[in-house]
Amino acid sequence: MLLTQSSGVGHVRALAKRDSPLQTKKYFTFSPVEAAVPIAPTSVESGGKMHLVYELHITNFTSSDLTLTTAEVLSGASPIASYKGEELYSRLLHVGVSGDLPDKGIIGGGMRVVLYIWLTVDNVAVPSILRHQFTFKAPKLVGSDEERHVEGAQIEVRKEKPVVITPPFRSGTWAAGNGPSNTSIHRRNLNRVDGKVRISQRFAFDWFKLGDKAKGEDEGKLVHDDPYKNENWYDYGTEVLAVADGVVSGVKDGIPENVPLSGKRVVPITLETIAGNYVFLDLGHDRFALYAHLQPGIRVKVGDRVRRGRVLGLLGNSGNSDSPHLHFHIVNGNSPLGAEGLPFVLESYEVLGVLSDLGVLTRDNGWMPRPGATIEERRKEMPLENMIIRVP
Repeated sequence: MLLTQSSGVGHVRALAKRDSPLQTKKYFTFSPVEAAVPIAPTSVESGGKMHLVYELHITNFTSSDLTLTTAEVLSGASPIASYKGEELYSRLLHVGVSGDLPDKGIIGGGMRVVLYIWLTVDNVAVPSILRHQFTFKAPKLVGSDEERHVEGAQIEVRKEKPVVITPPFRSGTWAAGNGPSNTSIHRRNLNRVDGKVRISQRFAFDWFKLGDKAKGEDEGKLVHDDPYKNENWYDYGTEVLAVADGVVSGVKDGIPENVPLSGKRVVPITLETIAGNYVFLDLGHDRFALYAHLQPGIRVKVGDRVRRGRVLGLLGNSGNSDSPHLHFHIVNGNSPLGAEGLPFVLESYEVLGVLSDLGVLTRDNGWMPRPGATIEERRKEMPLENMIIRVP
């Protein structure tokens, strides 16, 4: 896909000193780093606030270590976010480095870090342009211990609105497992496909259905009796629905299902099998929805035109999956993993609460709402990580 925004690789400059974010006294002729934003953010609403989610790729183009001490996001002349210390380090991924680092701010010569940005602002305060400034300690570059400031990666916030969809299931109470947050396992997963790194799961969900007391099920839990049987999970076999009108652009079928909680996969996990049995749906306007880990026996084929609410298949436990659930995300290209994840909002749902951790649903007495907790009605908003939602 051809993006409507530039990559964000702008003019990057090193500054000797500064009196303010925009006032500088001396420019160096070299730039020690490149700062790039692979895909500019689209603002998405949740909880009455607007969220801007994107990544900065910072590459050290010198042979010496640089120590990143501060990162700032600016709108106009004013910083709207500033990260340092542990707040900075918790947002950094050192590409190609395993194990703990003695100094998490160090970017080795020729190395790259990814800085995960999640900005939350009021609806009326969504910026149109974002700039970035960084402070480094680089004594070997300039012969002293004085800090140096680097400015770059100016980007425009994407103007289009997130696509509005209906939930991929009909009704019930569902947990938004590993849903959107700055630390979710989906958010931190860099996919390396066809020679390019992307985050296809930037806004991905693992949907789990909770038991329904009205049906005699264990309320607030995911499974009854023997958890090693797929059929004992309350969401297993749920009809998975088209979230909007679209065209089926990809199907994978025939992959057998895993034994829940066994830690084993019945097929080797490759790029072809990681999503298990899946349906990929072209929603138009360069938006594609992935439904992964389905049961064998997909109900549609590539090229089918489907209407919102059409049954595509049944929720299962195939591919890289530990238990029955529906993995769902939307990307900007016709590839389940080789494209960039895009935000989306649900037409309507109710928030019943938020899990302290996903494991609550399989241990002790399961999840129960707090006494006196109010039900929040949401319209055209994106659920966030580990919310418990109810679909009317």
